[in-house]
Amino acid sequence: MKYLLSCFGILLLLSCNQSNSEPLKELALLSESERIVENEKDYTYYYDSISRDDYQIKLGVLELSNDEFELVISMKLFRESHYISPNAKRDFKGKFFVEFDDSEDLSFLADMEEIPLSVEEFDEDPFVDGYVNWVRKATRYVLKVKRNKTDDFGISGNLQFVIEPRCTLEKIPLIIVNQGGYLKFHVRGC
Repeated sequence: MKYLLSCFGILLLLSCNQSNSEPLKELALLSESERIVENEKDYTYYYDSISRDDYQIKLGVLELSNDEFELVISMKLFRESHYISPNAKRDFKGKFFVEFDDSEDLSFLADMEEIPLSVEEFDEDPFVDGYVNWVRKATRYVLKVKRNKTDDFGISGNLQFVIEPRCTLEKIPLIIVNQGGYLKFHVRGC
């Protein structure tokens, strides 16, 4: 018994001496079916993901050329969930929306692109009562950006949308990080 306790104590001491610093998440290459085609092979690297009962979000980066990138938000829906597209013509408070703090470190080159584009449909629900672009299937959102400097920096932002039919406001804190020459896209926080 003493021998067993001694072995356990030594293992515990050895594990305590190891570094507690969390390593950066490994890059994961997108599968063939999830790639966005841009006249050449597309290598988008995911850096983070969030999974809930009704949806899964993956955040990725695709390097286009020297200092130009695409930030990719990949949305996968479960259990007949849906949300309002950022391309909906009417003004809805729960529309899919991404916003970042102002920064001279990064320039946004174009509006967010939705792939595939949602289709406008008529919804008789009393809260909608009209045409709306519901997103009901896996969709990617692409933001084209230019990195203006190579020094390390971080830019905070938020992704916000209402997930239906639960009717809950989802607010996901985001951060774009340039670290050691690599542009990364993460969920901000713990």
